[in-house]
Amino acid sequence: MRVTLKQLAVFRAVCEHQQLSKAARHLHLSVPAVSMNLKELESSLGARLFERTPNGLMITDSGNLVLPYANAALNQVGQLEQLFKDQAQGIGGTLNIGANKTSGNYVLSRKLPQFKARYPSVSTRLKIGPSAEIEAMVHRNELDLAFINQRPSDKALESLRWRSDRLCVVAAPGHKLAHRAPTAAELSAATWILDEEHSATRIASLHLLKELGVTVQQEIIMNTMGAIKRAVGTGLGLSVLPLLSVDAELERGDLRELAFEVPNQSRYIYAIYKPENLTPLVDHFLECCDVPREGTSAKVS
Repeated sequence: MRVTLKQLAVFRAVCEHQQLSKAARHLHLSVPAVSMNLKELESSLGARLFERTPNGLMITDSGNLVLPYANAALNQVGQLEQLFKDQAQGIGGTLNIGANKTSGNYVLSRKLPQFKARYPSVSTRLKIGPSAEIEAMVHRNELDLAFINQRPSDKALESLRWRSDRLCVVAAPGHKLAHRAPTAAELSAATWILDEEHSATRIASLHLLKELGVTVQQEIIMNTMGAIKRAVGTGLGLSVLPLLSVDAELERGDLRELAFEVPNQSRYIYAIYKPENLTPLVDHFLECCDVPREGTSAKVS
């Protein structure tokens, strides 16, 4: 007699509920049907998979050997069923996504695995670049949707406000300016580690420092936020970075935000797309990313 998927499903349900009656209710089967499938599985494998105890059915050592194989087989069948269900609903193929550096590296990088787990049949491609370049690629239909730090200038595109963000001045926890309000003179005398030339983050950072009365005299330029954060964390200097890119480090205490009043620097990340490209696949990705939908869609005026 061969092992069947139904037997494995019964076995896993009994593992979870430790009672035949509870497993039967979970599977919408009768108790005799659950008992029969379990006995057939034990007969096929030639081993007892459960022992009766005062607290219910407890899995045996042989049962523990079976459990990972049962989980793997049932999960694969579930993925196969989901694949064909998705295809029937028009959810399949490749989704081309664009993003600026902050949203791509620090937000979408967390969302893509969740989307892939939910829709395993969909391939995803992520293009990271300057917001203007990414917007142009959406216009040319090279990207299905994108996430950028400004409303699109292209009137053919629609936008949805997604995440709020702001700039913050950060230092290593042990930096001399990390635990008190620094003066403009102290900030001007500090070493600054800033993003690469002509980047949107660099331009916004210099604008913020100017509003604070800071003149950058000593500067180190790096082309990735990851490199900047590592350098700041070693105490090499200060930096101005989007909050979304450093929130994890601030929470862990690897970096510290300098304590002084910063002018209002509220910014937003927008999801942008062409209305005609709002396919079920794009719609499901927006849902996975928790992009607010009702009342937030706005065409460029």
